[in-house]
Amino acid sequence: MAFYRGNRRPLDEAEKSTDAAKARARAMELLAGQELSSGILYERLNRRFAEQTSAAVVAEMVARYAEARAHGLLAAKKSRRAAAQNLRQKGLNAQQIEQALETVYTPDETGEDPELEAAAALVASRYRKKLEAGRRDLVVAALMRRGFAYPVIKEAILRVEQE
Repeated sequence: MAFYRGNRRPLDEAEKSTDAAKARARAMELLAGQELSSGILYERLNRRFAEQTSAAVVAEMVARYAEARAHGLLAAKKSRRAAAQNLRQKGLNAQQIEQALETVYTPDETGEDPELEAAAALVASRYRKKLEAGRRDLVVAALMRRGFAYPVIKEAILRVEQE
């Protein structure tokens, strides 16, 4: 005698739903309750939904996670390089990382570079006193350790000096 949770039997492949909207809603319910890896999320979705539908929804959730994480890293004034490293450490592949960073770190309609804005904000808030004391080398070194490219650092310092 088999015991099923909640007196439910497992669904056959023919009985599984292919509705992506329902699968997306179910994934959000599962993720709202607890953090799940993509593998576990896929397994849980496979209980009710077809494999293709589950795979598509998991891929979408991973992409949404990557983009949300990248937005958070930009808000924390992280460079594109540091954000990429952080996303790699979270287990995302190169394509997912590139797509998320391209979305978040691309210059907006006005042409402002978000990475440059983050570097300028760091210089203005944390390194202004060192800059005023003539220790430009320390500011450059600190920003390079944070992963900013030299042209971005140079432009950020110029912006702060012109203020």
